Amino acid sequence: MLDSQSLAEYSSQVLNASGNAELEQRLGLYRVFLKLYEHHRSLLDEILDLENTGTKSRKHTALQYVQGFVQDQQVRIVTNLLNGKTQSVLQPQSIWVIGRDRKMALSIQDKRLSRRHAAIQHIADQGFYLIDFKSTNGTFVNGEPVQHCVLLKDGDQIRLGSLAFTFFICHKPKTAEALPDNLINQVNDARHTYHSSMNDSTVTESGLPYPSADWEKPLTADAKETSIFLRSPGSGKALPPEPLPYPISMTEQADILDRFMRRPTPDSRN
Repeated sequence: MLDSQSLAEYSSQVLNASGNAELEQRLGLYRVFLKLYEHHRSLLDEILDLENTGTKSRKHTALQYVQGFVQDQQVRIVTNLLNGKTQSVLQPQSIWVIGRDRKMALSIQDKRLSRRHAAIQHIADQGFYLIDFKSTNGTFVNGEPVQHCVLLKDGDQIRLGSLAFTFFICHKPKTAEALPDNLINQVNDARHTYHSSMNDSTVTESGLPYPSADWEKPLTADAKETSIFLRSPGSGKALPPEPLPYPISMTEQADILDRFMRRPTPDSRN
């Protein structure tokens, strides 16, 4: 958790490194950020949401993929293109048609896809082919248009209209060796610890304790001036932060701070 002590340490490091006006302005921005973060978090969240909607959406977007899988002469397609959930799709003729047609194996409701846009076909001893059905918005592999068909390679980047995904091939299944008992015990212990931590409100989902600040600890002389704005009116005590509406990790705090500190100051724009 960001607190007055960390602010004092930061300001001391910055001013010791250089006492120029620009760094002092950045420190002032940092003070404002910390005050917003601890006492008006909802307002800060709204500001950051408006500015970083695109970044957030990218973070929560899973890699879209199609994987060809061959085992014991049975061929399957594994993909997360269908409603965002990973599914295994078996097709009797080993031809998976992609398009808006709901009867097709890979039916995807994208307005830039043709009803029957393209197909992935497996040929024994050759591999997987991508075939274009003279689609309206085209079929591309690694940026190159597909005129008729192309033999796919592991890691090819495919785009059908506006639908983009990566193609993977499982060339050969492998069976791993059995684990010794000591490793199995470590795995089981870790899993039990995880489930126990999920019932503990003082830890995050990853099992790490929430960061906390010692508000009873007296401030150092360097921190007294920078912590004035943290005190309630008519009180000499610093206000503890309001409870977080959702867990926020130290990494997320650092990311927010870095983005805030990169904002240009009025002088730097001239």
